[in-house]
Parts: sequence; structure tokens; C-alpha cells
Amino acid sequence: MKGRMPAVALLVIACLALTPMAHAELNPGVDPISDRELSEFRGGFLMDNLEISIGLEQVVGINGDTLVINRLTIPNLNQPVNDRLLDHQMETVLEVISANRSGGARVTSHMAGPSGWMTVVQNSLDSTVIQNMHQLNIELNNLGAGNQFPARFSDQLIQLLGR
Repeated sequence: MKGRMPAVALLVIACLALTPMAHAELNPGVDPISDRELSEFRGGFLMDNLEISIGLEQVVGINGDTLVINRLTIPNLNQPVNDRLLDHQMETVLEVISANRSGGARVTSHMAGPSGWMTVVQNSLDSTVIQNMHQLNIELNNLGAGNQFPARFSDQLIQLLGR
């Protein structure tokens, strides 16, 4: 084995010396587009009448019972903005519960100024499970709807079903 090592090393050196260096170059055969043109194509979908609806929910539960649901909904983020304010809806749902079902807990929820809700849970018993969950809901409507179906699609469908 020791006698073969110099021969193998000499063979590797000879192959490296005699092999021409390869130069890799990506040449697609077309001129690249400018950064400005490229930025117009980014995004992945058309914005024609796209509606982006976002909802944020805060759910408070005690011992597995949902007691408070605070909900903020922005129905369409792609709408024109008036004075930097988006059209939105805020609501609070409080469930009226009996004292024995809640484990002696009192729950209040109200607006804490322009920044959000404040939910206060006051309980007097040990081993009470209080859960505070946040959920973000995002919905996309009219995603390229104008480009998916022909303008007279309903007429074609009626003709097809009438056969």
C-alpha cells in the first residue's frame, strides 16, 4: 500500500495539470430585465379588486368555559384610507354565567383607550384554570377572480347544463 501512494499522488497531480480549467457562466440567451421592471412583476398574484380581511380575537376562558370574546375586524385592507384610518369594527361578547359555574370568578372586559382591550379576571379559588388565547384570522377574497373565468362563463355553464 505504501508503494502505491506516490503513484496515486502522481496520477492525481498529472490529471489536475493536464485538465483545462472550466469556466462556468450562466448565459440564458436573453437580456436580463431591469430592477424596475422586475419589481413590477413581484408579488405572486394580481391585485385587481383583492380584498384582504384581517380579524384578531382575544378569547378568555375559565375552567374550559369561554367567557369573553374581544374581536377586532378590518374588513378590507386594500381599501382607500381616510385620514390614515382604516374602516374597522370592534366588539366584545361577555357570557353571563352563574357564580357556581365560574368557580367564584368575576370577569370584566372593556376598551383600554385607543390601544386595545383590557380584560380583568378576579377569582378567589385555587386550582382554577384561566386561559387567554389570541387568534389571527386572515381572509383573501377575489384573488384574481377576474382572470380565472371568462366574462361569459355563466352563459356557457347554462348552455352546458341545458344539453
